[in-house]
Amino acid sequence: MHDRSGRLLIPAGMVLQDKQIRVLLSWGISTVEVVEDEQDAANDAQDKATEQVAEAYPTPEMEAQADTILAERFRHCDASRHPMDGFYQIARTQLLDELMRRGHKRRSPE
Repeated sequence: MHDRSGRLLIPAGMVLQDKQIRVLLSWGISTVEVVEDEQDAANDAQDKATEQVAEAYPTPEMEAQADTILAERFRHCDASRHPMDGFYQIARTQLLDELMRRGHKRRSPE
């Protein structure tokens, strides 16, 4: 979204939070037009197709890849002790979900 002089107010793809909505209202902007581009539409269609797939489970290779990545990320802490064990499990679940969505593409070294 741009103002009358062309200055960017809100970048494309930004999720509006209460603060941004209040600012827009204070500027007298009570409505906005949301335009979906072709890439977003394709992504939405892919997301819906993924949701319709029967419950999937990560492969052993995905689990090994996730454990390797997380070993590096958690290298400076004891991930077996509370509360880090909870953080580790949450990170592992999210990483495995991401790997399954990507179809187990190889990650480049960080």
